[in-house]
Amino acid sequence: MVKVVIVGAGQGGATVLRRLMQSNWVEVTGVIDQDPNAEGIRIAREVGVPCYIEDPIKVLEKVKADLVFELTGDPQIGANLSNLPQRTFDVASGQVTYLLWDVIRDLEVQEASIRKRLGEQKILSEISLMLSKSETSDQIFEAIVTGAMRMTEMPAGSLSIYNSEQEELFLVSAKGFSSNFYRNAVYPVRQGGLAEYILARHELVLIPDISKHPTFNNPVMVKEGICSLIAVPLFSERGPVGILYVDDFKVRGFSPSILDSMTVLGTQAVIAIQKQQVFEKIKSLSIRDPLTGVYNRRYLNETLVAELGKASRLHSPLSILMIDIDHFKTVNDRFGHLVGDQALQDLAKLFESVIRPYDTLTRFGGEEFLIVMTNTEESDAMAVAERIRETVASSRILPAKAVLTCSIGIGTFKANEKSLLSQEGIISRADKALYRAKSEGRNRTCS
Repeated sequence: MVKVVIVGAGQGGATVLRRLMQSNWVEVTGVIDQDPNAEGIRIAREVGVPCYIEDPIKVLEKVKADLVFELTGDPQIGANLSNLPQRTFDVASGQVTYLLWDVIRDLEVQEASIRKRLGEQKILSEISLMLSKSETSDQIFEAIVTGAMRMTEMPAGSLSIYNSEQEELFLVSAKGFSSNFYRNAVYPVRQGGLAEYILARHELVLIPDISKHPTFNNPVMVKEGICSLIAVPLFSERGPVGILYVDDFKVRGFSPSILDSMTVLGTQAVIAIQKQQVFEKIKSLSIRDPLTGVYNRRYLNETLVAELGKASRLHSPLSILMIDIDHFKTVNDRFGHLVGDQALQDLAKLFESVIRPYDTLTRFGGEEFLIVMTNTEESDAMAVAERIRETVASSRILPAKAVLTCSIGIGTFKANEKSLLSQEGIISRADKALYRAKSEGRNRTCS
């Protein structure tokens, strides 16, 4: 059960509260607003949800929450919540909140309609319970495959998610197969192949004897000894989601009741997968900078503390790069804030193209970025910083052939340091180096 607190109980907060009160997997643990007569406060009192007419920071220090909807419209409150030290909850804000929860509500309405039409079956209820208790994508995928195997009494099953851009399927869960089966995690939807046949039909495919099926030519399945299968194409309103298979190693027939049961399970699977994808998108929004798409200060606070602790335990170096875009106010004054925003977006992409895939790029604030580089000595960090600085200076991000430069400060936790360096300590090292780079004329790197 996801524990949610709503900050801002005006019309928007009231709308979200109504949505959440209709959900069976969310518990609203508090509604906060400075106005005791706010619409959301009135609704919360009527349904017995705790109300708080005080500073949200103080409330959230004592109220349990996994997710906070910040709906005040006040950027300062949003910033205070995002930068709250030792915060254990995620923050979602803005119009995207209403859109995402509307999607979830629509999915729940679809689920209720299907259950009412086809009726409750015991095993479907148990699977539904398993899905509602699942908290991660892997748990949801496993519950779907396990449930399908139980329902059909078949010894193997798998679930693959469809990637529409690459027109391929990605194996996310499988049970009852040899270890070789898992080596084919990604496979294309080949023209004339079984997967294309299943996705084209938009309905269950029952194959009692695959040796007699004209489109079956899958060498992986043949090697596994699969003789019969049921394939459930999973579709949403936007198109294919994936394929759920249950398999047997002998030729067998299927009862007519399997059709209805597996159809309902397929619908539940689509709803569960989409719910999880929506929730993960909300969580992703809470740790991403909305302008550049890179990680924000909240994510940095969590990551840097963890990585410093790991570096200290393993006696490995860690470096951070603090990057400041030189004279960025001049860019906004000369070209306007839209051009300035686009420049920040382009710079974020530029930084990502230079650093390693496992380095952490965050927007530290304004025109400042910070990069966390694990297992990196000061000299190696200096080399990366210089590549970044030179790449920025040679870029053509701004119009009218205007030149953009940056100053970079490096802070390093050395492998031989005796005591654990705090997050504030290593940021202070980088900040002092950055100050020196700027005072010495900018467009340079200091450590």
